[in-house]
Order: sequence, then C-alpha cells, then structure tokens
Amino acid sequence: MPESRHRYLYERLGDHDFQQLVAALLTAQFPDFVPMALRQADGGRDGLRDLEPGKVLIYQVKWSVSGKEKDPVTWLDAVVRKEAKNLRRLAGEGVRRYMLVTNVPSTSKPGTGTYDRLDRKLEEHAKAFGFEEISCVWREALNPWVDNAPTETKWAYAEMLAGWDLIRYLVAEQVGTAKDKGLRDLVRKVASAQWDEDERVKFSQSEVDREKVVDLFVDVTADRIRAVVPAGRDMPPITTIGGAAEYVLRSAPLFTLVRGAPGQGKSTLSQYLCQVHRSWFVPESARPQSLPAITKPRFPLRFDLSEYARWLDTPWLNLSSRSVECVS
Repeated sequence: MPESRHRYLYERLGDHDFQQLVAALLTAQFPDFVPMALRQADGGRDGLRDLEPGKVLIYQVKWSVSGKEKDPVTWLDAVVRKEAKNLRRLAGEGVRRYMLVTNVPSTSKPGTGTYDRLDRKLEEHAKAFGFEEISCVWREALNPWVDNAPTETKWAYAEMLAGWDLIRYLVAEQVGTAKDKGLRDLVRKVASAQWDEDERVKFSQSEVDREKVVDLFVDVTADRIRAVVPAGRDMPPITTIGGAAEYVLRSAPLFTLVRGAPGQGKSTLSQYLCQVHRSWFVPESARPQSLPAITKPRFPLRFDLSEYARWLDTPWLNLSSRSVECVS
C-alpha cells in the first residue's frame, strides 16, 4: 500500500491506467499530443508531440508498482539503456527531445540527490544518442499536472484519489461507474447510521439522552498544552485557544488529544465534531442550519471505547474470535 503522505495514489492504478492517465494529462495541456496504442511494441514511444517542423518530443511512461525504488537513478538509467536501439533510431528520424514520466519521487539535495544524479546521466545519454535533451518528470512534477486537470479527468481515475479529492468524489452525485456508485451509497449509509446514533447527547451522568447535540452544544474555552513543533525548536507555552470545537475544526494538525475530567463534555465534543463533518454525507434536509460551515470535510468514524469494552465482555461472544482490525 502506498504511503498516506502521497497526494495521489498512482500505485492503485496499475501500469495500464497510469499510462492512460498521463496521456489524458498531456492531451489536456497540449492539443497536439498523440498517444500511442497500449500493450504493443511502440518502439520506445508512449506518446509524441511535434514541437516544430523537424523536431519531435517523445514521452515514455515508467510506472513503479510500489511508487518507490531502492535506487531510482539506477532503475531509470536502466530504462534508457534498454531503449538504446530505439533511441538511436528515433534520433536518426529527427527526434530531438525525449522525456520520461514516472510515479517515483525524487530527492533534491544539490549534487547528490536523485534529481541531480539522474540529470547528469541523462545528459550523457543525450549526447551519446544524438538528442538535444533527455529529461524526467518525477512524481512531484506530475502532481501539479493532476492538480490542474479537469475534475472529470481526476474522477475517471478515482482509484488514485485520497484526502479531500476522495471526499469530493464520494459526495458528488451521478459520477463514476456502477461499482463506484455502490461504494458511494455504502459510505452514505454508514454516515447516516452514525448520524442517527450521534444525533442526541450521551450524557450518562445526568441521563440526558433526549436533547440533540447541535441544540445543546455550547463550545467551551480550552488551553493548548502541547503542539507539534519542528525538531530543534522550544515547545510553545500554554495558550488559550478559544473554543475547543472551533480550534479542532480549523486546526492544521491531523491528530488532537482532548484531555478533561469526567463530565466536562469530551464525548459531546467528539459527537459534535463528527456531526459537523458527517453533515456533508447526509441529505440536505437533515442538516441543521446551526452547524458551522467547513470547506474540507473528513469522513468521521467515532468509536466509544467503553461500549467496545462492554462488547468484549458479552457472554455469548466467542472468546476465540476476539480479533478486531481497525482501518482508518
């Protein structure tokens, strides 16, 4: 599974769809781009452009199963060497530029990073084969192409989506295949079930269970006692951050630990925050107008550990099957 730090999960596409994605991105940028047929002997050409009379730019797509290689420079250098016969022929036919496109990321340390190291090797190959330039589009250069692509292009390759792009895809109506529609319906059913479950306050100390969270909730002030700090810097002092819900909803860090004594509203806070994000996935008629607007919702899954503990102690539960896998 590709690392979650990646903006787009190209590895989920496979080599066939990844090549089609690159072709779609290049066609959107350059109307004169001509993609080659897939799964055929292409002579080192996955696509081409006529830059000007007598000068052609060739694109060659190279996909990595894991999205990373132990030594990406050696891997890509071997790609060029393997195409040596084709490259000499293409140079003789008037091709002057050759560009690799890959889903592998580079490193940028001057002189020793993979970007500079490969660049030097490609310059040598360009001179040896008779090209003006051989270059590479690494993953970090490919990402902006996808960022600027039409929404329809992104959604045509929905398997690669993550984060906010995936949320938008799941919320949108009438897009994608029947399989994607089934996934979208499932996500909405889960959101709807948990919406109903968290709609009312669960305040066991006073047995308040008939009031709606959005009607009863009052944001309370909180103090930030810890924060994510870059290495080498001092820990920031304790600061008052205003309302706890307001802070978490606008906070950049992905993880927040809320501490408080029993009865101070931690569970109600978590219910309220989940309802704010979950409101994107329920029918508009069910969304209370009092919920704050957010621009980038997440899909919330709320787990009550006390209920989980009670479930584990259920007498009829088979002790040999007490194995629960949680995926988020």
